[in-house]
Amino acid sequence: MAREYTTIVLHIAAERAADFEALFERDELKRWEDYTARGRFTEACLIRCRYSALQSGGIQDYVLHVVTADEHAHHEHDEDAGFAEYNKQADTFQPEEPTVTFGDLVFERKSTGN
Repeated sequence: MAREYTTIVLHIAAERAADFEALFERDELKRWEDYTARGRFTEACLIRCRYSALQSGGIQDYVLHVVTADEHAHHEHDEDAGFAEYNKQADTFQPEEPTVTFGDLVFERKSTGN
């Protein structure tokens, strides 16, 4: 089964951004470490946006990008009891619903490091 590419733009209340990052580091990052160690996630990153066309006043956008081994890994993560608890807490930082996309790779180029 093909990898699945998920990109989510989280719209976090700007005044709570530092607290959101602390929550993420404390509760979700360890889950990412487990999922990447087991090969369920092949890539996972959280990016604080310096610019986002989706960002409105008083909001700090974050891009959460995850490449899973397959679509089952995505569901495995989302059904994880620890994630469900973390997600309830993270929702309190979000005055707007996230913008969610997921799909399949069409083209890709990677640097060879030269």
